[in-house]
Amino acid sequence: MGKQRVLLISGIAIGFIFKFFFTHGFVLDSLLQALGFKLENLPYWLKDQRINNWSLVGTSVWRYFGQNMVLFIGAIMSVDTSLYEAAELDGANKFQQFKYVILPSIRTIITLNVILSITGSLSAFEQPYVITDGANGTGTYFVIMNRIAHTTQKVGLASAMAVILLLIIFACTILQKLFFKYIFRDAESDEESYKAMKARKKAEKAQKRLNRENVRLQKGVSG
Repeated sequence: MGKQRVLLISGIAIGFIFKFFFTHGFVLDSLLQALGFKLENLPYWLKDQRINNWSLVGTSVWRYFGQNMVLFIGAIMSVDTSLYEAAELDGANKFQQFKYVILPSIRTIITLNVILSITGSLSAFEQPYVITDGANGTGTYFVIMNRIAHTTQKVGLASAMAVILLLIIFACTILQKLFFKYIFRDAESDEESYKAMKARKKAEKAQKRLNRENVRLQKGVSG
């Protein structure tokens, strides 16, 4: 089997890459010009307040999409294949297998990804700081807090903002855990039912082996 390599890039490096990517007249505009668009008709991706935050969102999606896919694919591949076989014996289609086998099995990864995504969005700093420095309405909570602490020298206010952000993240984490506990409240019972299916399947195989042995013994006695 070939080796797979996951490459993680620094958020600061990604910020500089996309700063030049979105700069007017550079990479993105050059690609659009090659497709027939005129430069004077293209917006300023980092200055136009209608789209500059969407540009930053696209940067974050590009950064974390591969990491999340690796986590989800790894979780799905770790699901016991016998659960799929047990579900097929009961006549479950692909959607039912996804709902009752895959989702309960990867609920930990789903919860982890959602918690990391929301807490990460609340504390976003690198991309908006490097790409726009929080200008034109792109300043996140962390960027504004950094400006208050280091530019205006209001360290006490910035410290209070940090404590408030900590409490917000803590509250969001608790709410998400409660939410997913409610969503996956039947996961344990579903998992137990498929374990029962798995045990039944093993029992059926053992019974078939026992029947074959009995047939051989009967042939030996009659011979």
